[in-house]
Amino acid sequence: MNMQEFLKNDGKAIVKIVIGCILYSLSVVLFLDPVSLIPGSVTGIGVVVKALTGFPIGMLNIIINVPLVIIGTIVLGKRLLIYTGLTVVLNSVLMDGLAFLEPFSQDIMLDSIFGGIVMGIGLGLILDGGGTTGGTTIVGRLVSRKFPSLPMGDILMVGDFIIIVTGSVFLKDWDLLLYSLIDLYVCVVFINIAMYGYKTKVFAVILTEKADEMEQAVRAGFHCKILKKNKDSLMIAARKKDISKFQKTLESVDTNASLMSCEADYAAENLLS
Repeated sequence: MNMQEFLKNDGKAIVKIVIGCILYSLSVVLFLDPVSLIPGSVTGIGVVVKALTGFPIGMLNIIINVPLVIIGTIVLGKRLLIYTGLTVVLNSVLMDGLAFLEPFSQDIMLDSIFGGIVMGIGLGLILDGGGTTGGTTIVGRLVSRKFPSLPMGDILMVGDFIIIVTGSVFLKDWDLLLYSLIDLYVCVVFINIAMYGYKTKVFAVILTEKADEMEQAVRAGFHCKILKKNKDSLMIAARKKDISKFQKTLESVDTNASLMSCEADYAAENLLS
């Protein structure tokens, strides 16, 4: 594979993973680790172990993830080895290398919220790029492969919840458990936003007496797929973000037109590719 093919096929994914790793590591260094918040997965285990022993989070991240990555590669293929290997190494190096940075805040509530936001966006970019951070995210990839309709963030919540509860028991801090659960919830929300929010698709039905004119206006102004056209209606697959713009188009072409829409499943990805 030459460089041009590499950049076309893998460059965008690697950029997502690198940016995601930077955000993920900053969330740990600036928000979570300073107040011992437990984010789940191997990183959560690392936070607990560091709080108890002082052992570096990044180093433990590599030690635990090596066998998990090998297992995941056997099941999910060599692509996971490359992308997850890159993710694990980058996160480990960055978390330990950026440990000198001063915490953003010592308020545990603020840290749980903003740490969850930054980590969720970072992890969402990593997962969207085809990588995982190891640990429960490898398990999440396996489950998502079997049940693609389940949001990745929701899958990860179960394993992370177990780690958070166990870590809180070891640290003997139930307030920490509650704050970590807040962090987990915020993180899951932003994982799903980062992975799905900007590319959610919809099916829309437009009822209009000017179907031909409406079709021309829609084709000229939007990236969409006309699925079916009758003399008084259009059925369209489109991006969710375009719906408000559709409404303005309706008003300009036919003031009596109406629009009904609903979110589509992953089939819409192929329709708009």
